[in-house]
Amino acid sequence: MIPLSAMMQTALALVILIVAAVFLARRADVRLVLALAAAGLFALAGKFPELLTKMAAEMANPETVVPICSALGFAYVLRLTGCDQHLIQLLLKPLRLPVFRFLLIPGGVAVGYLVNTTIVSQTGVAAVVGPILIPLLLANGYAAETAGSLLLLGSSMGGELFNPGAVEIGTLSQLTGSSRAALIQQTASTNLIACTVVLLVYWYMTARYEARRKTTGNNAALTPLATDTEEKFRVNFFKAIVPAVPLALLAIFPFLQLPKAITGYIPILLAMLIGVTVAALSSLNQAGKISGAFFEGAGYAYTHVISLIIVAKIFTEGIKANGLMELLVGGLSGQPILAIMASILLPYLLALICGSGIAPTVAVMNVLIPVTARLGLPMVGTGATIAMSAHFGRTMSPAAAVVALSAQLSGAEPIALLRRVALPLLAGLATLFALSLWRQL
Repeated sequence: MIPLSAMMQTALALVILIVAAVFLARRADVRLVLALAAAGLFALAGKFPELLTKMAAEMANPETVVPICSALGFAYVLRLTGCDQHLIQLLLKPLRLPVFRFLLIPGGVAVGYLVNTTIVSQTGVAAVVGPILIPLLLANGYAAETAGSLLLLGSSMGGELFNPGAVEIGTLSQLTGSSRAALIQQTASTNLIACTVVLLVYWYMTARYEARRKTTGNNAALTPLATDTEEKFRVNFFKAIVPAVPLALLAIFPFLQLPKAITGYIPILLAMLIGVTVAALSSLNQAGKISGAFFEGAGYAYTHVISLIIVAKIFTEGIKANGLMELLVGGLSGQPILAIMASILLPYLLALICGSGIAPTVAVMNVLIPVTARLGLPMVGTGATIAMSAHFGRTMSPAAAVVALSAQLSGAEPIALLRRVALPLLAGLATLFALSLWRQL
């Protein structure tokens, strides 16, 4: 029999979680809601001083701060030097040819996905890809809803997870003790299979949607494939390869005899700084602004990404402090199907509510990954499932910044974009469930 005080503590902790979920659903600031909920949970457990200790430790955690801030710093340097635009123009160049018009849908999604591997920000990807991709789609007679939903899908569904600086990969690395490079290799198949299913379903649905538009006469007249701006743009191949420099270096580093001090997160910093240097060489006229752009990007990362990690971490620690973790594990132990469903639905629903993929991923990973052995689940596979589910949830969330930006750039209503991506992403979730079941066999 559970003592009354313990029952009351558990009940009050659940009330705090429910209230937090309500405020998140009402689109209150995610960081504020999670921080206040964490404070309430720690106070309820009589461990409030631990909140401050854990928060201070996470604020200065080099395992998260260094990779993420350096990756966003590099992204800002790419924007300053225009290297990101040259990469996008190079990727989209074949799709401008009339013979490849049928590949505009999968190709457009792939471009956003590939750029997301170098720029670990979904809104950042939409901001640099959208102004080029959307006019190309509209010029070929596609609807604004198609252009916006395509940009949203490509920018947000999972390309980031191939970047060692990604929050999800870093969190999983901390929890499993595996290197980021190894985790990317181990999670790649889950990512690619689920996203391929999403793309195929979206492509099929879009083809049907556009065919109906033509039969009803509700389609715009075709305009020339290239605008004057596109015709004047000349791709600089040196600039176009700069965004891929850090990823290439991180693939090569394991085969090099680097100094012993360059371990852990340091190779990511080294790769990003080399990338910054190469970007500066590609635009010597901007060299004086490079350092400012790098640290501006690092500051953006701390404000918008690291802050979410901090509050998500203390939030999950508050859950643990009140024994809710043991209740969850006790209910899921010996029930692998329920455990798999929890690893998919928890991050998906949290991301759908709050519009962020980072906070739900960090929170759920910190709860489930340490107890995967007790739940009968593979540690890395479960981590991949959690991360992908959160990405899919954010891409379907009306509160997500990338949804709002994609709608703004395409001129379509946000809800129209969400309707277009909902079924493909649900197919992706079903694929994650099937893959998780297969891993159990």
